[in-house]
Amino acid sequence: MNNLAALGQNLSTEPSKCKKTDLFIAGIGAVGQTLIRQLRSLDQSDSFNILGVCNSKRTLWLNGHSSPIDKKTVSAGEPKKWGAIFDKLAPAYDRNLVFIDATGDQEVAELYLKLLNKGIHLVTPSKIANTRKQIYFELLQKTADKNDVHFLYETNVGAGLPVIRTVRDLVSSGDSIIEISGVLSGTMSYIFSQLDEGHSFSEVVLRARQLGYAEPDPRDDLSGEDVARKMMILSRVSGHHVERDELDVESVTPEWMESLNSASFLKRLPEVDTMWKERLNRLREKGKTLRYTGVLNSDGIRVGLQEVDKDSPLGRLNGTNNLIQIKSERYSDQPMIIQGPGAGKEVTAAGVLSDILKIAHG
Repeated sequence: MNNLAALGQNLSTEPSKCKKTDLFIAGIGAVGQTLIRQLRSLDQSDSFNILGVCNSKRTLWLNGHSSPIDKKTVSAGEPKKWGAIFDKLAPAYDRNLVFIDATGDQEVAELYLKLLNKGIHLVTPSKIANTRKQIYFELLQKTADKNDVHFLYETNVGAGLPVIRTVRDLVSSGDSIIEISGVLSGTMSYIFSQLDEGHSFSEVVLRARQLGYAEPDPRDDLSGEDVARKMMILSRVSGHHVERDELDVESVTPEWMESLNSASFLKRLPEVDTMWKERLNRLREKGKTLRYTGVLNSDGIRVGLQEVDKDSPLGRLNGTNNLIQIKSERYSDQPMIIQGPGAGKEVTAAGVLSDILKIAHG
C-alpha cells in the first residue's frame, strides 16, 4: 500500500475522530497543486473544506467548492492582500482551520506568529522561519503552545520521511540525541548517484532542476545551504541552541561561481565538468565515491562532501533517496536508520498531507 492510500485508509477508518477541517493554501506551485489533488482523492475528502488559495499576486476563494485550481483560475481571482485574507480567515478559535505555506517565501514566513496568535494551525515544508535566529524558533513553538494550535513542519527534513517526528519523540520520551548523520538532500543524492553513472555535472544539475528535485536557482542546493538548514532544524528539535554562523558548510561549486547571477551560473556550469569527472575517476580507482552529508554531534554541525566506499549503504544510495542515522543514548549500539525518497512533489505533498491529517484527527 502506498503512503497516500494508507493515509486515506486511516482517515476513513476513524471518521468519528475527524471533524470538518477548513484549509487555506498559500502557494500553488508543484507541491501546492499536488497537495490539492491528493486531498481531493481521499475517501473522506468531504471532511476538508478548501476555503481558498493564493499565489504571489492573486487570491482565489473557493468556499468549499471543488473547482479546478491552476494558474489560470487563480489569475482570475482578486488581488492578494494579506489583511483581506486574515479578515476572511478570522475568527479561527471556534473551528479547525489550517494555513498551509507551500511558498518558500520570506513574506509568508513573516506571518507565522500572527497566524498562530489568531488560533490558526500552521503546516509548512518551508524551512525559512525555523532557520532564523534561535530565539525566533523558540518563540514560534511557545506561541503555538500558548494558543493551543499546531505548528507542524515534518517536511522541513526528508520530505515525507518521519525524521523530525522521530527525533522529537525520542527527546520528549527522555532520550538524548548523540549524533545525527547521513545524506539529507534528495537533490544532492540524485546528483552524485548520476555522476556515478558517468553523466556530466552540468547535465545532471540541469536535469535535477527540470525534474523539480532542485530549486529553480540550483545554487540553493549546491551551496549546501539546504542541508545546513535541515541540520539546524534537527539540532534545535534535539534540544540544542544553534545559529547559522556556527555551522561548517562546504559548497560543491568553486568560489568564483558564487558572484555569478543565476543565468550566468547555469550557462557556465559545463566549465566544472572536467574537474568533477577527474575527481570521481580517481576515487573509483580506490573503490570509493562521493556523497554530500551532514553530521551533528557534540563537536557541532558539519555539512559537506564525504568520501565513502562504493559498496557502503551511503555509496549505494541512488535516485533521490535519503539515509539518516540517529544515534541516541537508547539507540547507541544500533542507531536508528530512516531511508527513503527525500525530494519530489509527490512525497513532499504527502508529508504535508500527513501533518494536516494529524491536526484533523486532533
